[in-house]
Amino acid sequence: MRKNPHQASYDENGDIVLPSVGGAREPSRELQAECLWPMESEEPPLPEEILNAKNGEELIAFLSGKNQQHVGEKVLSVRSHIAKDVLEEGLRQYRESLAGARPMLSDLGEETTSSLSRLWNFLTQPVWFPGKGRTVKKRSRGSLFMLDILRFGGTFAGIFLVLFVSLNYQSFWEIGQARVETFMAPPSVGSAADPLQDSLQQQLKLVPSLATAGGMQGNLVSFLPDVGPPDNRLIIPKLDLNAPIVNPSYQALLKGDWAQVEKDIQTSLQDGVVHYPGTANPGQAGNFFVTGHSSFYPWAPGHFKTIFSRLGELSVGDELWIYYNGDKHRYVIRTKKEVVPSDISVLNQPSDQRLTTLMTCTPVGTTLRRLIIVAEEVDPSTGTVMKVGQQPVKTAPTVVPDALSI
Repeated sequence: MRKNPHQASYDENGDIVLPSVGGAREPSRELQAECLWPMESEEPPLPEEILNAKNGEELIAFLSGKNQQHVGEKVLSVRSHIAKDVLEEGLRQYRESLAGARPMLSDLGEETTSSLSRLWNFLTQPVWFPGKGRTVKKRSRGSLFMLDILRFGGTFAGIFLVLFVSLNYQSFWEIGQARVETFMAPPSVGSAADPLQDSLQQQLKLVPSLATAGGMQGNLVSFLPDVGPPDNRLIIPKLDLNAPIVNPSYQALLKGDWAQVEKDIQTSLQDGVVHYPGTANPGQAGNFFVTGHSSFYPWAPGHFKTIFSRLGELSVGDELWIYYNGDKHRYVIRTKKEVVPSDISVLNQPSDQRLTTLMTCTPVGTTLRRLIIVAEEVDPSTGTVMKVGQQPVKTAPTVVPDALSI
């Protein structure tokens, strides 16, 4: 019986001998001799120079001499040979994978082209439907589909617009009313014959300035009393705005309960604009941070849901006034910008400036972004920038005529 070379067999010692698979060849003796690891069961013989070394000095000389360099070169040669075989095998597998993917890509392209062709034929297929009278109209399926999209989109946009305006009608009413008044207002405030008949609200629209030596040549903001009302107030002449400033409880801030801090702020917004807990007070180094609603639900409690609806009308150079703990503070707007709601850098507290920041949601009726107005404190009388620790210039009290008394 002929022995099959591809079957396992027993050698003379009774051990199982496995046949070679796929025609694999046994490494050459030269390659085995060059490898560092043994290719056979027995260890390779040591070099004669090591076996014949008479003492340690000869052994050290051999290991550190040219022979050692020669051994290193052989090792590098073997490693280069192995790396070359691995690279060639990788390239072969890559070519095979690419060759196998080409038919799949070709089939995918044909299927895509076929699907687009069927879609185009469907969209361009004509449709006849009755028109007015006895006429018959012809349209393609694609044009009818686009008309349906426009009708649905227009209906949805109309419903959304009605709901949006209904929920924010108070803010839009104030903005529209202010613009109509500005458009209808006469070019000058008051008449030369009787200028004192104008209301205080109209006079406050003027930019605050210091009264001249003539007495009453300045506007009324210059004659606001140095000692303020019993509550804290924010006054913006350009917007005819006079709002109370509310200070929420500091207990949640001290505990680090940020959810409760947000609740306290939202509750305080029902009674005016809110001084953000933990920020500086007017007159101190830092940033006196104030926030208010630009719009809110009509059914929500409170009478200040639209207090900052017109805040976007302010510009760099406009002024605002703050009464805080009985003291009067004057600010000039330096920066106007919009930020994302997650930008907390607006709460930063500089140590070398006296700032105030007004914040509200924008666009009106949304919470997409935040409108930021940053103003710098100036002297109420001279208008110069107030440095940290500086006190305002003391001026003689001004006597306001009875016709102008608040």
